[in-house]
Amino acid sequence: MGQLKMIFDAEATPVPLLNMPHGFSLHAVSPAECGKYLALRQTINWHWQEQDFVNYQAKILPDGLFVMIDDATGKFAASAGAETSDFKDHPEIAVLGWVLTDPMYKGHHLGKNVSIAAMHKCLSLGYRRISLLTDDFRIPALKTYLGLGWQPWLYENDMPERWAKIAANLKITCDSMRCLPKKPYFFK
Repeated sequence: MGQLKMIFDAEATPVPLLNMPHGFSLHAVSPAECGKYLALRQTINWHWQEQDFVNYQAKILPDGLFVMIDDATGKFAASAGAETSDFKDHPEIAVLGWVLTDPMYKGHHLGKNVSIAAMHKCLSLGYRRISLLTDDFRIPALKTYLGLGWQPWLYENDMPERWAKIAANLKITCDSMRCLPKKPYFFK
């Protein structure tokens, strides 16, 4: 069973505005901050080594790995990456990747805001569409993405049923999610 995929189409959907929560700052991560980034990943048991971070830098768009910093402590509280395409045949589609929030900061909407920052980075570099991968059980994240205008992509045969379950869990209709078919209109 493959991961869920979603698409944000800036030609069809207004790009959300960044609304910084009080007490937090937005920051683009530098290679020298590897240790702080790895510590953030460990808060949700996504363990990486320094070499994983180095390898990831090749996929990140320039100044495209964002973190929300707790102003009181200087701690990295959430992150998201603006990345190059995962689609060999469609390099014009950027990626929103590795969105994560330290559980200690739950409820501050940091994942939402750091995602918006990464989306704006993609769009500032000329990308008009962005994709992401996620999982069925990440209901709060799915609710956030849908609220930001992301569309489920029904790229495999099991996707309609899986998204119908998610819609039921969120108490919304499937139609309200504006699902994209297996071959979206922008794949020529």
